[in-house]
Amino acid sequence: MTDIWLVRHGEAAASFDQDIDPPLSDLGREQAARSAECLSQCVPDDAKLLTSPKLRAIQTGEPFAALRESALDIDRRFIELPSPGALTERKEWIQRVLKGRWSELPATVHSWQRDILEAIQGLQAPTVIFSHFLVINTVAARMSGEDGVLQCLPANGSVHHLRVEEGSWQWIARGDMLQSVVN
Repeated sequence: MTDIWLVRHGEAAASFDQDIDPPLSDLGREQAARSAECLSQCVPDDAKLLTSPKLRAIQTGEPFAALRESALDIDRRFIELPSPGALTERKEWIQRVLKGRWSELPATVHSWQRDILEAIQGLQAPTVIFSHFLVINTVAARMSGEDGVLQCLPANGSVHHLRVEEGSWQWIARGDMLQSVVN
């Protein structure tokens, strides 16, 4: 049995179509501090800390890593969904993706999903993962067995506790959800 905490990064200082790797906004830093406080109340001392290589995920994990005096290990498998490189294409593209089905997306997305799910299934110790909206939706889709991309609306800085036991995955606690879609 392995307990895993998925943390969506805090609010970014720029939107998805403005910057490919923005830092956290002031509010995002506050959300990261609240996430660290939440995690400090439930995560065992020996937990591994993994993060997406994106700056906003790293900055979200830093307050908790500092509290624990632990290193954040960058794990590329938990990076955000592969998307078009041109910023001008990203907003329209993500809106289509969110309304669609996982099965309709390209092979690069299926490979990305497989990497996430295999990584989580392979974890052997309590682990906190600082990551992204659609990483959490990938996990939720695996658990629901449904094909819709949009399974849930995890809020910035939200903490979602998952337990994996052999092939069985279950939510122990869900974090806050957005009232609207991605910012």
